[in-house]
Amino acid sequence: MIYSLKYTNDLPYNKAGVTSYCFWPHIEIRTEYKGDRGLLQHELEHVRQYWTRGLIIHSLRYKYSQSYRLRCEVEAYKIQQEYTSIDMFEKYANMICNDYELDVDRAEIIEMLKEL
Repeated sequence: MIYSLKYTNDLPYNKAGVTSYCFWPHIEIRTEYKGDRGLLQHELEHVRQYWTRGLIIHSLRYKYSQSYRLRCEVEAYKIQQEYTSIDMFEKYANMICNDYELDVDRAEIIEMLKEL
């Protein structure tokens, strides 16, 4: 899978709490998260989603479909959890509820993240 990676503090969505950004094969991660394997794997999952689901179709569905955006983020956060030694499901659920313009129930997200 081809991708580019840049560590920078000048992210396109440069708001509080945003640690990384992915648009198709390009990943940007805040410099203080260099070495965070879980975060990198999260963003690589988004790259995989672009490659396997089609750049334009995936982009449009991600932007306009809350259920699709939720599915993509749950997939990525599940992978990120695999690289973390402590349970981060509540933190990830809060991020999904607050940072992705989704009208979702936090408890439901936690259950989705914990599903195998």
